[in-house]
Amino acid sequence: MTQEQVAPLAARVKELEEELTRVAGDRDAFRSRAEEATALGKALAGQLGAEQSAHQLTKGTLDEALTVVEASRTEAVVWRGKAEELGREASRAAEASRVEAQRLKEKAKASQVEAQRWEQKAKESEAEVTQAAEASIVVQAVLETEIGEHEVLKSVARSTCEALEVEGVQSGSSLGSHQIALSGQVRERLRGALHTGVKHALAVIASHYIGVDLQAVSDGYILPDDDEEVDEVVAKLMEVAEGPGTTLAKLFEEEVVAPPPSANAGGPEP
Repeated sequence: MTQEQVAPLAARVKELEEELTRVAGDRDAFRSRAEEATALGKALAGQLGAEQSAHQLTKGTLDEALTVVEASRTEAVVWRGKAEELGREASRAAEASRVEAQRLKEKAKASQVEAQRWEQKAKESEAEVTQAAEASIVVQAVLETEIGEHEVLKSVARSTCEALEVEGVQSGSSLGSHQIALSGQVRERLRGALHTGVKHALAVIASHYIGVDLQAVSDGYILPDDDEEVDEVVAKLMEVAEGPGTTLAKLFEEEVVAPPPSANAGGPEP
């Protein structure tokens, strides 16, 4: 696009330079003719002083020569004006070409800067894509780890439910279903363990002391009316019962506590 715009201007400048050269040559030719006419006039003027009659004869020739000289001078002035105009036009064309070339140069420089900016943005985008890919790999690894842990928890929950014989849970149920069923089963087991422990404790007391009123014992503590003394009395009774209670509880662990899960319960499903 730049060469197409500058080429006509360059051709026009060349034409103006050729025309200016031609005008300069014509001007020099006219100047030479004027000098010749002037010399001729001077020669005729010399002869006029010597011969009056010859002066009359050559007067017409001298007037003609002067007319030619004047015409040549006038034409030379006209051609000089044309040459000056052509020179000014050539200068304007050259200035326009220079301005256009400068504009195109600045446009090319701006395009280069824009290209560098887009190249920098491309590098930044590539770096962002690389970071996103690395982050995706990390997230995928974390997700795979969490999936593995989820499968382990699911396997443990299933094994625990099987060990505790939890009802209402199918083999393909979710981890949440296993947890809900297991939680309910644990609550029932704890409630059963509590009731069994209390019954065993009352049975042990009845085996040691004949005639004990178990119904009265089942009503709870016999405590004073003062609230401040209640906490103190309960604390002393718990302290006294700590050792014997632990020993007594060990006798019934096999009946109350569920067996531990199998050794391979923690592994993921095949």
